[in-house]
Amino acid sequence: MPGIQPFVMADIPGIIEGAAEGVGLGLDFLRHIERTRLLIHVVDISGIEGRDPVEDFIKINEELKKYSVKLWDRPQIIAANKSDMLYDEEVFINFKNKLKEMGYEKVYKISAATNEGVEALIKEAAEVLSTIPVTDLEISEEEKFVPEEKKFTYAISVLEEDGLKIYSIEGSFVDRLLMAVNINDPDSLKYFHKVLKNKGILDELVEMGIEDGDTVRLNDFEFEFMR
Repeated sequence: MPGIQPFVMADIPGIIEGAAEGVGLGLDFLRHIERTRLLIHVVDISGIEGRDPVEDFIKINEELKKYSVKLWDRPQIIAANKSDMLYDEEVFINFKNKLKEMGYEKVYKISAATNEGVEALIKEAAEVLSTIPVTDLEISEEEKFVPEEKKFTYAISVLEEDGLKIYSIEGSFVDRLLMAVNINDPDSLKYFHKVLKNKGILDELVEMGIEDGDTVRLNDFEFEFMR
């Protein structure tokens, strides 16, 4: 973005309640966050799923604190996302006021869908980062290199049940992915499908002849394939 010092961002999805105890991929994600100088905490403020954004914010911060007080104490900018779906502007005002009472001054209303507020958020992040010293973060040899036997793998097989084709995907990659997502959450499902696409699995299924309406099975989870 013109006018700001470049910086690197990492998108950390999937932190849920219990992450500090290893629920989901909590520990993996939390270790990843340790390398950051600043946290941009994205909170769904729309309320369309009946969730309380303040409670969600507190729960995630509790997981940070349980894992590492240093991580919990790291500077945070709060991005109140999905503002384009707000039914009442007072929701954001109340959210901002409650977070300020907790000591969080930098609260931005944004919409990833419409880009509202995103530029201001990025500029604020760059400004805050310019005040935080860059330190050398030690990376263990284990983190630098993943031994061959620890690499996450998968295999696809085609089955027939009751005359229907089922594309079954199995392996450590599948186990790891399913632990990281909540299949009942729309945003989590978007992440799930994004991973399948980025890993080339969806393209591989097409090459194997999968058609719209065929079933894809990952352990006990199934979904209908659609292009």
